[in-house]
Amino acid sequence: MNPSASERALKLLREVPNPDECSYNSVLHAMTKQTTGTEMVTSAEALFEEMKGLKEKKHLSISEITFHVMMNVYGKSRNVDGATRAEALLRSMQSDGLSLNATSYNICIDAYARRGDSKKAKSLLDEMIAISEVHTECRPTIHSFAAVVNALAKSEAEDSVEQAQMIVCNVEELDYVSPNSVLYNSLIDCITKNGGLNAPSQSEDVLAKMRQMHHEGHSDVRPNPYAYSMVLTCCARSQDKGAAERADRILMNMEQMYEEGHSDVIANDRCYSAVITAWARNGSVKAVQRSLDLLDRMEHNLKEDKPHGRPNAHCYNACIHAVAKSDLSGSQKARKCQEILQQMIDQKEKGFHESAPTLVTYSTILNACAYANGDRNDKKEAFNLAKSCFQALLESKDMKPCPSCYTNFFLVISRLLKPGEVRDMLAEATYKEASADGGKIDRQVLKNFRNASPVIANKLLSDEEKLSARNTLQPMMQYTK
Repeated sequence: MNPSASERALKLLREVPNPDECSYNSVLHAMTKQTTGTEMVTSAEALFEEMKGLKEKKHLSISEITFHVMMNVYGKSRNVDGATRAEALLRSMQSDGLSLNATSYNICIDAYARRGDSKKAKSLLDEMIAISEVHTECRPTIHSFAAVVNALAKSEAEDSVEQAQMIVCNVEELDYVSPNSVLYNSLIDCITKNGGLNAPSQSEDVLAKMRQMHHEGHSDVRPNPYAYSMVLTCCARSQDKGAAERADRILMNMEQMYEEGHSDVIANDRCYSAVITAWARNGSVKAVQRSLDLLDRMEHNLKEDKPHGRPNAHCYNACIHAVAKSDLSGSQKARKCQEILQQMIDQKEKGFHESAPTLVTYSTILNACAYANGDRNDKKEAFNLAKSCFQALLESKDMKPCPSCYTNFFLVISRLLKPGEVRDMLAEATYKEASADGGKIDRQVLKNFRNASPVIANKLLSDEEKLSARNTLQPMMQYTK
């Protein structure tokens, strides 16, 4: 195994005669760039203790920079108490004769924000504001405010959106700090994650405000593709019936703005994906057609080498989701799903591997087929598609059925085939395939196998598996009607 960057840095440190503070800090800094688990934090602590021992012998000086780097080690680690330990260093700085400043506090605020602890992040911000009249070096920066809003976005506080909005309003009134895109993006993120029914309109209002401020000369406030994509994601997650239309309008406005000369307003694939998802959750027949229209538009962007969103597996899967959620008949769903799947395969063969079908693709199609409605012919066509998709997975060199695929195929068997010998035979063959394909049987697979063929399940399952299948909760399939 190749040594990590921090290990190489530590090795070099040991080769330096009489290393200074900067040398030690470089190693600590390298540690913050890695996924710092308990072992890495322990190594950093040992190095920090070594520095303090050298300081006592007057062989080394330790400044605020060292404390800041070590605080970052704690803050960026995966340790639950990382933020608490970073703050403990903050409190110890003054007793060591060092001065606190905005950076000291910001590191701790960031640490609490990473863990979604908005109360502690906000209390540190309040402390900064309180002492800044005397200690101007501790005056909050725009990063301080944005980090607290970010903490609120990650928290589960019921009033997180209101608190975030209040912080942004306060910033807009201050004369020593100016709002920037990071602050407003964090607010949109908070609204998206924690907002209610009005979240789409609230997030769009923030976006409109950013556009207006930029137009008025606030160079640090400029809506970027991330801001737009978060607003569109907010629409996609909303239960509001008009969310899809709102998202569609915003997307079309983005493309129009680009054509009018706003070269930084690019509707990327994430933006398109969010709008398609919004339509998918709309559940109407119109939603299916609009999702497919957007997919065609993305394929056109690819063909014409336009900068806007280009199709990928996630977007195709969202269209399949739209078909699955619609009121189309079983045969119509089967044909649409088959067409989309073929598009994905065609794109892959052209060299666009981002569009290649995934396990989610096949699992979603299987689920759509399982819940096919209509007459006998509709259900027969849906079953045939499900069977061909499952067979394609079994024969694929690139992937094998996952537990979700087996779960949904058992659902297809139980819902689309009449009880009898054919159904039992297919259920038995499917179970044996899953058993041979190690690790692909979970409780939900067992539950659906038992529903598909109780007789075969009783014959093949062990007592422990029967109990597991019996205790499993009723299926909560992804695209149930």
